[in-house]
Amino acid sequence: MATIPMCSQSNLDCLPTVREANKECDAPSLHRIAEVRAQQGLSLRSISRRSGIDVQHLKQQELPGSNLTLVDLTRWAQALEVPIENLIVDHDSELSDPVHSRAAMVKVMKTVVALTEVATSPRVERLTTMLREQLIELMPELAEIGGWPNFGSRRPPDQQGRIGDNPIEVLHLRLD
Repeated sequence: MATIPMCSQSNLDCLPTVREANKECDAPSLHRIAEVRAQQGLSLRSISRRSGIDVQHLKQQELPGSNLTLVDLTRWAQALEVPIENLIVDHDSELSDPVHSRAAMVKVMKTVVALTEVATSPRVERLTTMLREQLIELMPELAEIGGWPNFGSRRPPDQQGRIGDNPIEVLHLRLD
C-alpha cells in the first residue's frame, strides 16, 4: 500500500493554511468533494444549509489536500447524497459511474423543471410533465429538485436577501 506524503510537524512553513500547505509541500489530493459538488451543480450555500456548517469552514474542508475526519466526510456524503467512497480519492480511477449518472440526471431534471415553468403551450406543458414523471420513476429523489435559477439563487418568498437586511439609503444618492 502506498503512503501519502504529508507535511512534517517540524516544517512550520506548512502550518499557516491548508491552501499554503498544499502548495508548499505538494500535498496530494485526499478527496474529491469539490469535484463532486461541482458536478452536481450545488453551491456551498446549499451544502451549508444541508449540513449546518458555516460556508467558510466548508471552503477550507473542500480543498483537495485538507485531511478530513470520518465525521466530516460523512457529513459531506450526506449533504451531496453520494456514497462516501465516491468522495475519497483513488489515484487509479476517475469518479464512479453512479456519481456521473446522478449528476447528469439532476441536471436534466433541473432543465425539465425550468422548461415546465416557462411552458408556452399545453402540448409543451404535457411533454415536460411526462418527462418529469419518467425521471422521477427512474430516480425518486429527483422529485425534490428545483429548476435552474433565473436570476441569482432562489429563496422562499418569506426570506429576503442581503439588500433587504442592509438597505441602501437613498438620501445620499443624487438623482439628476
